[in-house]
Amino acid sequence: MSALVHLVAQPRVAASRRDFARRLLAGALAAGALALPFAARADTPLPAARDLRAEARSAAARGQPLVLMFSLPGCSYCEQLRRSTYRWLVRDGVPVRQLEMVADYRLLGFDGRATDGAALGAHYGVHLAPTVLFLGPDGREIGERLVGAGVPDFYGAFVDRSLGQARERLKAGGGR
Repeated sequence: MSALVHLVAQPRVAASRRDFARRLLAGALAAGALALPFAARADTPLPAARDLRAEARSAAARGQPLVLMFSLPGCSYCEQLRRSTYRWLVRDGVPVRQLEMVADYRLLGFDGRATDGAALGAHYGVHLAPTVLFLGPDGREIGERLVGAGVPDFYGAFVDRSLGQARERLKAGGGR
């Protein structure tokens, strides 16, 4: 009888494994199909950091810090913040710049010399994308940096706080 149970149970186990494998594959394909529209869309553009010294001096002349977002290619958290927060700041006239923390992203640093995104990230101790710095005209941080995407409900308040700190320090002459 145990052999009969074994023979009867075997097809059921094999069928349940096949069913599980089909459901797993179907779920993976569905997840890929849902992710495709996001992967196929271009990232939300922010102005690219090219000449940090000139960009920061221009920002300070208007009483603003240079808001510098360190990003990585394909970073979904970076994209989330670009769409939800930083593109609106750009539209409001806040000098926001983005740079990719990779060696082939070329720009001029605060010393006027050529550098790259990876070296600049290392210089500032940025290890996580997104990280946003609030910089004075000399490249010093004058507002509290924001690391990671944070809690969406509160992220805007953190940005406002850091912008306020940086603006106050510029006004007081501490950002020069």
